[in-house]
Amino acid sequence: MKHYHGRAWLLYRQNRIGEEERRLMEEHLASCDLCLQRYLDAGTEQDALLAELLLPPDFSDRVKEMIRSRRWQAYKKQRSRSLANYAVAAAITLVLMSSGIFDLCARELPGILAETGQIPRAIEKTVQWDAGRLLENARTQLEKLRQSKEE
Repeated sequence: MKHYHGRAWLLYRQNRIGEEERRLMEEHLASCDLCLQRYLDAGTEQDALLAELLLPPDFSDRVKEMIRSRRWQAYKKQRSRSLANYAVAAAITLVLMSSGIFDLCARELPGILAETGQIPRAIEKTVQWDAGRLLENARTQLEKLRQSKEE
């Protein structure tokens, strides 16, 4: 990679180079930190004085305040978005609870799982100790539930 020296950047700043070379230097400047530093160092005291004349005295303070303001707005936006998400989740939960869907699942799911044989498989997957005894206990309990339901 070809790096440019301070003199080249000074000529660039003074617009004393051709268009093709200027384009190449700008492309290089976008990807090279070393040359970016050299470019910034090539600034003269005259450039600093000119900047002081063009910029208002409270420029730095206004920029800092604008950054603070934007950060605060972004924080408030994120916070309100989170609050809205929680509100929607709470509303859905309340609707499901008031419709009785959770009660229905609690009442009917064991029967459905027993009919499809899912309970023994679930027990075998999750319990690694004496699965046979646990399975037998589960079957006994399910049989008792069926009998009490039939009566």
